[in-house]
Amino acid sequence: MDNVHQLQKLRPLGRSEQLSAVSHELGFFQNVGMSAHYCLSKPSAAPDLRHIIHAALAHVIRKHDILSAIPVNEDSPDAYFARLPSIDLTRCVSFITRTQPMVQCEEDYELDRFLQDEHNTSFKSSYGTLPFWRLVILQDVGAAFSFTASFIFYHGIGDGAAGLIFHKSFRTALDTVSSSASLADGSTQIEVSTEIQLLPPLEQLHPLPINGNPANFRTEGLQEWTGNPIQLPCTSRYRSLYLSSASSANFARICKENSLTLTSGLHAIMAGALFDVLPSTVEALTGIIPINLRPWLDLPRDVANDAIGTFIDAIKVQIRRSDYDLNDQTTMRGLPAARHTSKEIKTYLTDNLSPSGEPFTSVAFFKAIPDVAFAFKSMVGTNRDAAFEVSNIGRFTDYGQTESDFQWHVGRMTFSRSSVVFGAAVTTSVVSGGDGALTISFSWQQGVVEDSFVELVVGRVKDYFKSDRS
Repeated sequence: MDNVHQLQKLRPLGRSEQLSAVSHELGFFQNVGMSAHYCLSKPSAAPDLRHIIHAALAHVIRKHDILSAIPVNEDSPDAYFARLPSIDLTRCVSFITRTQPMVQCEEDYELDRFLQDEHNTSFKSSYGTLPFWRLVILQDVGAAFSFTASFIFYHGIGDGAAGLIFHKSFRTALDTVSSSASLADGSTQIEVSTEIQLLPPLEQLHPLPINGNPANFRTEGLQEWTGNPIQLPCTSRYRSLYLSSASSANFARICKENSLTLTSGLHAIMAGALFDVLPSTVEALTGIIPINLRPWLDLPRDVANDAIGTFIDAIKVQIRRSDYDLNDQTTMRGLPAARHTSKEIKTYLTDNLSPSGEPFTSVAFFKAIPDVAFAFKSMVGTNRDAAFEVSNIGRFTDYGQTESDFQWHVGRMTFSRSSVVFGAAVTTSVVSGGDGALTISFSWQQGVVEDSFVELVVGRVKDYFKSDRS
């Protein structure tokens, strides 16, 4: 489109959405991905795969209006969402066949290479005619109805949990169209209603209280590591580590026995792996933990839980090397670090609430920044404030239903992201698929840390899950 400003204006971007918009426009961050492996239990009754995927996706687009919106004036304080008049599914859905059979092992190199490319590709191509998301179907060799669907999307329209919500809707739609006596007319052109309504932004659904006297999460004076300073350009590097269902279940059991969440345990494991690789002079590491704010939104619970949008906050937790003992023989290495992380999360969620009953939020501080683009540009050349991030969005599940209730089964899943210019040096994204198995994804920026460094860290994480204790 020659003039995107002619598109129907829907609503201004909220401040949290602006953070993602500015990052995308400046090349500080590209996108988020949620990949899920699907297989059909009764393939003999299935129609053409492309037809069924297009029909199912049309259902999802009509259910979630934000998928028909694109941002305008991304790096401006006056950025807003506009309505695409139509969506051509043949231009935003692609089909690729794997070169080798998919195997359930620790690494999926073919998917990793594909996701790395995707996370270095913005949504600026064909701006004004394509949505700010794309769906790539990576078909399994020799299996007509077995594939990995990778939903790559703009962070301004959805956070990590939105990826799970998309696949929940997509799986339901696949079942619906697969069981229909006749599918839709086969059209790949979706006409978008002029009556679509976007959910309000975060600040209209949550009071975003600010703690005027926050406690210092850091022990001052400790030597920390955060990788190289904030720099451009941003080229994302990516790889994943898949854990078996048995290993994942065993780790969940260990966490439960120690009254810990999986996030707390994973945070301690990640910090321990970094300590193993870093010089002994590094005394502490700061980790970022995103928090899903949907439970506190001013929406009916079922609407909030099914909302594709950007509804996250984050906390920082400092972990000390002294919390790790090389001779530790307990069931979880770094148990003091995991318990400290658990305590910090509990403090945020329940122990230090605002007068109105919600947790104090960190994202609220961005409301006071008049020009986000100027603020972000000023960060280049400065030191980053965290070594790593652990974003665990939980398990894919349809509450009240099991995999046997569906024709299309969801197995292994992968939550992935671009690296963030001003973010942590190493980012991990974690999800548990319909098979109950965890996938841990690692993202880092070229030039901030070396590939060989991350490979060593991944190796230490892998060793932990291979050890007798897990």
